[in-house]
Amino acid sequence: MKFVISSPDFWYQIDASFDKSGGMYILSCLGDESIPRPISRLLGLDSEGILYLGMASSFLDRVIELKKSLSPSHCSRSHDCGVRYKNHQEISTMFPYDRLQIELIRSDDPKVTEQEALRKYLEEFGELPPLNRVS
Repeated sequence: MKFVISSPDFWYQIDASFDKSGGMYILSCLGDESIPRPISRLLGLDSEGILYLGMASSFLDRVIELKKSLSPSHCSRSHDCGVRYKNHQEISTMFPYDRLQIELIRSDDPKVTEQEALRKYLEEFGELPPLNRVS
């Protein structure tokens, strides 16, 4: 399921759909026509416009931390993706907060699901999504 991060009902939508469950999440930005904004990558065009791949044991907890750290009206540093997003003015301008969306994918083993998605992304594009980093 996909949710617009800036929606005032964001927390309630996640709670109603996922309760305390977790899995992997994918951050992207909507472009024209409300489709993902493509991103040029080293080995091709990412038509899904993936900015970040992450995992959560509980979507309610982790994704709300992400929302706060990305939000221009909060001064949260609780999520590294949001810190990187806000520290690079051109990124936050090109991918505005009110157009960011997140896709939540339920998983019993979020870490394995995230690692596999990162491996596939790296294999396809020759680099990680722009707001991910090597850990």
